Parts: sequence; structure tokens; C-alpha cells
Amino acid sequence: MTNNIYNSILVFDTSVVTENLGDFIIMDAVRNQLHSMFPNSFFINAPTHETVGIQTQQWAKESELSFIGGTNILTNRFRGRNHSQWKFGFRDGKNFSAVGLGVGWTSYKKYDRLMDWPLNIAQSMLYKRSLSQKYLHSVRDSYTQHQLEKMGIKSINTACVTMWGLTEKHLAAISLKKSDQVVTTITNYYKTPEYLASYKQMLELLLDNYRVVKLWIQAKEDIEVFVRLNVEGADRIQFISPNLSDYDEALSEDTDYIGTRLHAGIRALQHQRRTLIVELDNRAREIAKDTNLPTVSYHNIAAISDFINGERKMDIHVPFDKIKQWKSQFI
Repeated sequence: MTNNIYNSILVFDTSVVTENLGDFIIMDAVRNQLHSMFPNSFFINAPTHETVGIQTQQWAKESELSFIGGTNILTNRFRGRNHSQWKFGFRDGKNFSAVGLGVGWTSYKKYDRLMDWPLNIAQSMLYKRSLSQKYLHSVRDSYTQHQLEKMGIKSINTACVTMWGLTEKHLAAISLKKSDQVVTTITNYYKTPEYLASYKQMLELLLDNYRVVKLWIQAKEDIEVFVRLNVEGADRIQFISPNLSDYDEALSEDTDYIGTRLHAGIRALQHQRRTLIVELDNRAREIAKDTNLPTVSYHNIAAISDFINGERKMDIHVPFDKIKQWKSQFI
């Protein structure tokens, strides 16, 4: 999709220097899309979770294009180059001109105190310096699009890049009725008593409704959280090792997915599995608003029973026209 062949493209890779396997799912989709768009290009990966170094800056200068892959990496308050999710500062970002690919906002948190204003302005200036002004950015939801607009940065709401393969034909093959087994997840970084109570209720509900329950460990602390739950019937729960290949193998069987990890749920949809994602924060909630992604609030775990025992079509509305519009910029 470019006139030049064998050119270099820099990819800011959100799956490097992290144990969050959700980022691996995102970057798998990012790579698939970029390789299909630029089949003859050389790709250079640079970490976002590690402070930008000399080599990354050099490749940013030499590359024809730079992309940043997905995840909730954007924020409206400058925290310093060593403390942000995307670790770079003003001197680092002058050569980037990076194009967002399914990027999202960190949270709903507002920084509206008087002391925050200079830092908010600094973050806006940093993004205007480091994000492309030539190309429209691909964002995963309307909330992120609105936040970037307030900074004067234009984007297209394409939904998450992990959803770009969820065509009507693909979704139509997903069963309407429950399987006899389910794959689930919990989330280690949300562990207040309220969240823990929701996890416990969810797991016990799944044990009551499925013959086989499998828990995918997506982060090391998931095990610690699970032990704290003291789930009745916990010995029946089978564990899936913390890697993407073992998770894919579990999804190759006839199974449902009901859990708290957003991209574990989307991965299940990629495998044409009946899916319900438990909303813990803004990510699943905002994507669901735009696309009808099947979700339920962690405040309403009891509603999962209706999903399990009812029939639910995976009627997800991926904005393929917006995706096509975004890709057309690079033709």
C-alpha cells in the first residue's frame, strides 16, 4: 500500500517488557494488519514500556512510517518519561510522528485540579510533537477519539485492532447455546474487596453451570488473587498456563468464554467461541458502547446466568468502513 518497497517501518510494540498477555494478543493483530498493508517492508520493533533509547530514535528518523500498537496507552496528564506507560519525553519524541493503531485511553480519571493544568498542557504538547499530524490515528473507542480531539489531534474510531477480523460471516458461526465447559479469567490489578467478591461470585457461578471450568493465568499475581478468593469447589478448576499458545489450544475446543480480561475475550471471539466479558473499567465498557461487544458489569455478576442459559447472538458491529478509510491513507 505504498509506492516504495523494502522500506523500513518502526513499530512501537506494547508487548515488550511486560507480563500482560493481553498486549501479546493486541500486537499479534497489529502485526497481521501491518504485514498485510505493507507486505514488502522491513519492520523494526521498539518497546513502549522501556525508556526510549538512541537506537529507537535513530530508527524513527530512518523509517518511512512509525506505528504505535493498541492498548490503553494514552493519557491526558504528563507523568515524566520514566513513569508513563509509553516511556518517552520531549527530546525523545521529536522524531516519532507515530500513527496510532487501535490506541486507547488509560482511564476515566480526571486531572482537573489547578496543579494538574501545566501537566495536562505538557501532555498535549508532547502528543502533538510525537504523534503524526499527517495521518489520522486509529483509536479503539469514541471516548479516546474525544480525548484526542480536545488536544487537537484527529483520529478515526476503528474499534480495537483485535476485532478487525470479526466479520458478520465469522460471527454467524458462533454457537448460540452454552457449551459444557468454559474458560475464564480474573484480573490481578483490580483487587479491592468489591472486585474480589465479584471474582468469587463469578467463579462459583461458573462451577454451578459448567462441567469443566478452566482459568487462564494471564499474570503471575492472578494465582495469588485466586487463592485469596477461597472459592467453593476450587479444586475443580483447571489452570491454563500463562502463554498465548496454551490459551489458543484451550480455545480450539468447544468452550465458552466468560471472564474479566478484555482481550482474552476478544481472542475467544477470534476462535469463534461464545463470549461474555465482565467489565472492570473503561476499556470493555467503551468498546461495547460503540460495537455491541457482549459485556456485563462486575456489579451485576448474577446477570451472567441469563447469558449462560439463554441464547445470545454475537451481534458485534465492527466499523469496517472506518477501518477501510484509515487504511486508505497509506495507499
